[in-house]
Amino acid sequence: MKLKLDGLRFHRDGKLVGIPLIRSPSTQEENIFREKLPYHRIQETAFEPTLARARKLVDAIQGIVPQNLMSELPRSLDVVGDIAIVQLSPKLDSYSTAIGEWILQANPCVRLVLKKTGGVEGVFRTRGLKVIAGFGGTETLHREFGCKYRLDVLSTYFNPRLSHERRRVAGQVGKTEVVIDLFAGVGPYSILIAKLQPSSRVYALDINPSAINYLKENALINKVADRVIPIQGDARETSTNLLSGADRVIMNLPSEAEQYLDVPCRVLRPTGGTVHYYKFAPRGEKPETVRVAFASSIRAQNRKVEAFTYCDVVREVSPTRVQIAIDAFVK
Repeated sequence: MKLKLDGLRFHRDGKLVGIPLIRSPSTQEENIFREKLPYHRIQETAFEPTLARARKLVDAIQGIVPQNLMSELPRSLDVVGDIAIVQLSPKLDSYSTAIGEWILQANPCVRLVLKKTGGVEGVFRTRGLKVIAGFGGTETLHREFGCKYRLDVLSTYFNPRLSHERRRVAGQVGKTEVVIDLFAGVGPYSILIAKLQPSSRVYALDINPSAINYLKENALINKVADRVIPIQGDARETSTNLLSGADRVIMNLPSEAEQYLDVPCRVLRPTGGTVHYYKFAPRGEKPETVRVAFASSIRAQNRKVEAFTYCDVVREVSPTRVQIAIDAFVK
């Protein structure tokens, strides 16, 4: 039975969110609330009417942003948990608050809006972000394919646009496989693999101490701590000293993965295994070019590519750059 009353805005009071109801819930509905939302309460309060929401940002911002800047408005955003992250042109700096408030209005599940102030940089792969609307801190809980990931978007890297790619890779892992996730972050590949294939063992490496701390917490949250082994350290040094006999290696560091192709060649089983490799490439570059370069690097490590089982663009990074994924069986 639908209980939410349309036409009224959600009421925000600090960390509390009030949802308007059509009527008082029945005893059965109260029991369901108590089970699903143990900290809820039913009370009377005043709600404001919902303004007729514009379907697109360009419609909502008419009259606020000058006409000559309308083409600069973003056409998409990333949502991580209850945080929205948007890329804004420097020309729109004066209007960032208005844009952020519209994003909050258009997305009731979002409590905080951040704008990017720089690219992903540094050894720890963090991005500059600035609050433009909303409330609360930068830690959030993100849900994806039945898994929960707690993270801080300021101190760790997480890309929600790769959710289906993570599911594609995780679905290939067989029973009892040993997987090494070289640049694991907060664990979106590692934890999903362990969840889908309980008999697998995943070694999750990352140099960022904040990412490893969240990965440990996420392994506990998702009840896979018995088969996900977090390891903090440089992917090359750590894997060389501690790991071997892998059936599968994941290399989701497209800006630098090609510099680490010696690592899977050392840690894979002598009989071979699968490498999931990611690389940024200019838009329009043929996948064959990326495959040839990958195979050449593998040969230089006295291994060889027996077969490419996948090679495609998995996302657009910018108007001039894309991210390519390769699955290769390396003997």
